[in-house]
Amino acid sequence: MTAPPADRPIRVPFVRACSILPGEGDSFRAFTANLSVLGAYIASDDSVRVNQTLRMRFTVPGNVIESEIVGVVAWVNPKQQHKVHSLPAGFGVRFLGLDVDSRRRIEVVVKEYVGRQS
Repeated sequence: MTAPPADRPIRVPFVRACSILPGEGDSFRAFTANLSVLGAYIASDDSVRVNQTLRMRFTVPGNVIESEIVGVVAWVNPKQQHKVHSLPAGFGVRFLGLDVDSRRRIEVVVKEYVGRQS
């Protein structure tokens, strides 16, 4: 696996249940599909809109401490009639800053994934 350019962090597959807490409305359960220190893709049929601020909560393998991260919806992938070769319905979240511990936990997930691919 070749390393990405220095200005692009590595995004890795990361399927994990998470809770999404939109600024308005009820929270809902979803799944992360991939993860990096800059953001995540969330698989969900629930409705969100671009530029919506939300919080997401999840744990990483081997850690019981739940990360709660504030992010903004960067793009939405609506449910498609024909799902061949596409991501599941959902949305991309750009993190609006990570606390040190959450960033460290995500970096460990990325490092372990890359190590398994080598």
